[in-house]
Amino acid sequence: MMETDSDLRKQFGDAQNLHALTSLLPEKEDRAFATGKLLEFKQARRKEKHTISYKHIIGYAAAVCVAVLSTWMIMSRDTEVLPEAAPLIAYAEFATPSGQRAKVKLPDGTTVWLNARSVLRYPSQFTGGVRKVELNGEAFFEVSRDEKKPFVVSTEKLDIKVLGTEFNVFAYKGRNEFHTSLVEGSVKIYDSRDEAHALFIKPNERVDLVGDKLRKSSFDSMDFLLWREGIYAFDDVTFNEIIKKLELYYDVNIVVKNTKLDTYKFSGKFRQRDGVESVLRTLQKVKRFSFVKDEELNRITIR
Repeated sequence: MMETDSDLRKQFGDAQNLHALTSLLPEKEDRAFATGKLLEFKQARRKEKHTISYKHIIGYAAAVCVAVLSTWMIMSRDTEVLPEAAPLIAYAEFATPSGQRAKVKLPDGTTVWLNARSVLRYPSQFTGGVRKVELNGEAFFEVSRDEKKPFVVSTEKLDIKVLGTEFNVFAYKGRNEFHTSLVEGSVKIYDSRDEAHALFIKPNERVDLVGDKLRKSSFDSMDFLLWREGIYAFDDVTFNEIIKKLELYYDVNIVVKNTKLDTYKFSGKFRQRDGVESVLRTLQKVKRFSFVKDEELNRITIR
């Protein structure tokens, strides 16, 4: 039957992959557990009345197995044998696709909003004297206060340490732009290699990384936080800067042939869900230009 049923062959291959993954785990009990579950899958597959999708079950089980295996590899990277008392901490990654946003609740009660194409990595539980997460992208943090256990956001360029506060961080990997805006409380911004030389900011203050120096400024409008509600707000921003944000948020390549537009400034609010082409059509009403999108190349050309 397997020789003539391509779908069954595929599922059997997935099951083999699952068994191979479990064989890499260090505990014999894990392998025995996974093998038992595999036999259950095979027996259930023979029952025609069973309505569950085994393709999804096996895929989910394999994903869990990979997560456990990855955690073990991280914990045992520097030592061949784990100390008996060493806790095994799993890490989760929460990611948002282009043109979307999401909210996640951390184990300590902290709430995090993630903007488009952002990734937050955090432990399943915070142990030790610090609550540390890793961010690639833009996020707004509402940190649950704990004076005995500071909260640290680690990014590609700088780290931010707080006790309990609300702040926004823009820190996409591979981009020169980095800034932090404080809404409530206080934050400490520093290079992880030199925490002694840190910069503190107060509510309604923002810090930008310019070259290798931190520059502090103040703000009154909270419109830049409207992205949490699905609205992108631009206030007297150059066309070139808007284009860079649209490329980032919507994961599209935009080529501007009309260089006269680069320094022209725009103000406006745009709904995230309407998409990049809707934003461009709105901008066309202020300054004349044309654009065409190549779906195959995922590229927009502006003339």
